[in-house]
Amino acid sequence: MNKTAKTLNHLVEALNDGIDFHQHAAKETSHPGYRELFQRMAALKGRIAADLKSEIAHQGVEPDQDGTWLGSIRKGYADLKASLKKDSDAAYIATLEEQEDRVLEAFRDALDAGQPVRVRELAARHLPEVQQMHDQMRALKKAKAA
Repeated sequence: MNKTAKTLNHLVEALNDGIDFHQHAAKETSHPGYRELFQRMAALKGRIAADLKSEIAHQGVEPDQDGTWLGSIRKGYADLKASLKKDSDAAYIATLEEQEDRVLEAFRDALDAGQPVRVRELAARHLPEVQQMHDQMRALKKAKAA
């Protein structure tokens, strides 16, 4: 597997973790506004992942279809925190914000000068959307804490 495909697959895995977790949180929340936000973010992550998977396939490599085992553990941890807190939405939001941190960091790392040009191009194309999702979740976390 070449460096372009390997790096893009890493981004896809991070996005897949986020898709799965956002969909899960959307099912668990009773707040319609949060449900809509989580579903919208999962869909946007899915569109970004589809674009990256297309380039991975163009590189002659099978794109990753799953997230990471660590993403599954984080989702389980969020379920546990939510079951122990009075405000389960706050627990999901806090953990989703941490997931957004990881996705944003992965995209920023993909912009590094040592990365292949195509990786940097795709990361730069999607970084504004990734940054916006991160900022929305961070603002929601801060609002819930206030």
